[in-house]
Amino acid sequence: MKRGGATLLSFKGEELHVVRAYIHVKVEPGKVLDVVKQLKALPEVKEAHSVTGPYDVIAKIEVANTKSLTDFLITRIHKISGIRDTMTSIILD
Repeated sequence: MKRGGATLLSFKGEELHVVRAYIHVKVEPGKVLDVVKQLKALPEVKEAHSVTGPYDVIAKIEVANTKSLTDFLITRIHKISGIRDTMTSIILD
């Protein structure tokens, strides 16, 4: 049984499986709208919203693989001004 998801083909015809994840973000007071705006400007971010609960923002992202996810978190997300903490949940289906 095939579940929802996406399969891409590389130029060589190899299957590439897209990794989708939710990034839950804790933000410094007064910075939520700015962080959402910065997240939405990133091409990997498909959605970003301010939310209620223990996290201030949630973003849905799409990257090529888990290495790309790690690189994206370290080099892009964690460098956004106002972000205090993140928790990432990889989407399984």
